[in-house]
Amino acid sequence: MRFGILGPLEVTSDDGIPARLGGPRRRVVLAALLMHANRLVSIPQLLEAVWCEEPPPSAAVNVRGYVSALRRALQEGGDATGRRRHGERLATLTGGYLLRADTSELDFSLFMDRLRRGEREMAAGQTEQAAGNLQSALDLWRGNPLDGLPVALPVRAELERMKELRLLAVERAAQARLDLGQADALVPELATLTRQHPFRERLWELLIVALHRTGRQADALATYTRVRRILVEELGIDPTDRLKRLEEQILRGEHRLDALATVARPSG
Repeated sequence: MRFGILGPLEVTSDDGIPARLGGPRRRVVLAALLMHANRLVSIPQLLEAVWCEEPPPSAAVNVRGYVSALRRALQEGGDATGRRRHGERLATLTGGYLLRADTSELDFSLFMDRLRRGEREMAAGQTEQAAGNLQSALDLWRGNPLDGLPVALPVRAELERMKELRLLAVERAAQARLDLGQADALVPELATLTRQHPFRERLWELLIVALHRTGRQADALATYTRVRRILVEELGIDPTDRLKRLEEQILRGEHRLDALATVARPSG
């Protein structure tokens, strides 16, 4: 089957037939299981995902019913391949439930696999391959994760972490394209991204480097001035040393800013 959480929740068979997942709470249970695929998700975790801190007295019984209905929906969706490969796709274990899914079946797992592969290729100097894998990772996103689903606070925190990983992939893909000489095409894209994420200094760094590499030194300096004003006025902080050194290098007339154009590897 194909499980999608990088956008509205969707589950389809290999031939594209959507599974009948039911109402919002049942979908939230499935989303929580998919976000922790191949790991035990306890009943209290599911209660918290659906009702946060105030589940009704019948909540545990309701969750069992949602899981049973989801199990039937996956079976009706023609999940014969999954049953052969995994045994029971949605298993009941002591204390909770476990949904089994291969990397190739869950879009978020595919995203992380391609992101890590792109990182390894960047580190090995295989820039063209890295750019392809990073863009392939980003192409999996159909919108905000679990868009439109009424998830409780604990799930929202996980969704924010996923969005952070998407931004990291955007930065890495931009870095790879810079290294491939695509600065001209990147300038408008990075300008849009800095408007959308004005406090994300790494995007500003990449924009400044891209402007510099297209011969627009004055615009690069003006961009530094703009981000410095945003940080000081909105957050009360100065730019990082990395951004300050970019300004210094441009003022000194240095030809390239390669030393400052590397992306730190994420934790996790």
